[in-house]
Amino acid sequence: MTTKTSAAVHPPLNLDELAQRPDLPATEKMPDEIASKLSAATVYVSEVEGGGRIKDPVLKLHESSGRDQKAWQFVLPPSTALGLPGRSALRLERAERDVSQRGNPTAPHRPLWAEQTFETRIAAEYPQRPTIRRKNGRIIEPYYGVYGADDRRVFWPSGYPWRCIGRVFTWNAWGTPGWSWSGSGVLVGPRHVLTAGHVAPWGSQNWGMQFVPGYWDGASVSGPGAASWTSDVRGWNTGNQVAAHDMCVLRLYDPVGSWLGWMGTRTYDDSWEGGNYWTLAGYPGAIAGANRPSYQSGIPVLDDDEDGDAMEIEHHGDATAGDSGGPFFGFWNDGPYAIGTVSGGEAISGFLGIGSEDNNINAGGDAMVDLVRWARTNWP
Repeated sequence: MTTKTSAAVHPPLNLDELAQRPDLPATEKMPDEIASKLSAATVYVSEVEGGGRIKDPVLKLHESSGRDQKAWQFVLPPSTALGLPGRSALRLERAERDVSQRGNPTAPHRPLWAEQTFETRIAAEYPQRPTIRRKNGRIIEPYYGVYGADDRRVFWPSGYPWRCIGRVFTWNAWGTPGWSWSGSGVLVGPRHVLTAGHVAPWGSQNWGMQFVPGYWDGASVSGPGAASWTSDVRGWNTGNQVAAHDMCVLRLYDPVGSWLGWMGTRTYDDSWEGGNYWTLAGYPGAIAGANRPSYQSGIPVLDDDEDGDAMEIEHHGDATAGDSGGPFFGFWNDGPYAIGTVSGGEAISGFLGIGSEDNNINAGGDAMVDLVRWARTNWP
């Protein structure tokens, strides 16, 4: 238990208070320019490092085209890949933060055309599939999941702030056909995403990352234009990767947060310990194969351990591989704030074993808030 206390800091809304809150309606129509960007998919073709120069791509009418429906064939030149590679992935020194602003929350933003919902819509873990009838006439369902209790529920990622949570795809070697691993993240600025440090491709000189907010069965529910590639990544230089500092911020090529909104960030205060304020959301492989988001609400914080100005926030909410980087957040009167990003678990096989206790861990503290502020200040 840390000694940090601040009784004057008001806690977030608890489950009873959230249940009594009506949703906040949109007050304006989405601008046509933003609606157009979200509805249109943009295809990027990039050179792979070490490859030859790109010649003009060839776009031609495919032989399958008919009078009523046409199809085009896009021929990629050799040594190219679809998407945009990253530019820089660096660790920041402590001296680079603004000490005068240390730990001050970063504000959330809900666009005027976005409805805010305090409780999201529950959805099925998998698409509706046909039932199977046995020889004796009894109907059974195909086996899709795993046995055992799990309090996470799949949700439909629409409405603010649920559509701000997304899936992160990482290429450790840019240009390879498939991504190397995936995690979760959340918009925390106009083009800024908070995720776990171990989701980033540190040390790679040729990498790529893509963020898809509201990812659902292969695409964003907000439209094909909502997905964005990552230009830059920053985390704190800790000398080694430790749980309290297991955080980084992505800079997106596209200002997706300006279109969909973003969460604020806030430093956890241990006067909130034991309150059922918190929600954890992400894309774990154990739920819907990471193709649909899941969440668990009403999670209390059990303990918090400080490591300098970073913090390990401990709880017993369900979290497994793929949840990494997802937000641990609560609602205040002015909107949702993330107090941590999912890092891993203590003594949990196959996740991110950290210590000897049986708790799940989120990385947070002033270090998280200051990192987000640094990104929003230095990355327009």
